Amino acid sequence: MQVRYDSEADAIFLLLRAVQGGEAGGRRLDDTRIVHRDRSGRVFAYEFLSVSRGVSLDGIGSDDAALIRETLRPLSRLAVA
Repeated sequence: MQVRYDSEADAIFLLLRAVQGGEAGGRRLDDTRIVHRDRSGRVFAYEFLSVSRGVSLDGIGSDDAALIRETLRPLSRLAVA
């Protein structure tokens, strides 16, 4: 897992797993969350915007949500729900 934080954009990009067959693009889940899939249809990354206001994991699969929650736990200033 790789985490990239952009303080100017107030965004976090989480790379969960290797891309298979190339990137297929991102799709907005809502105004603050983008899911990225590879050409095989697998989710390989999530992008969270406005993270200083918290991170919502609603609607994200339980395995990915648990992995994201564990990864963001050391960033105690973030509210992860």
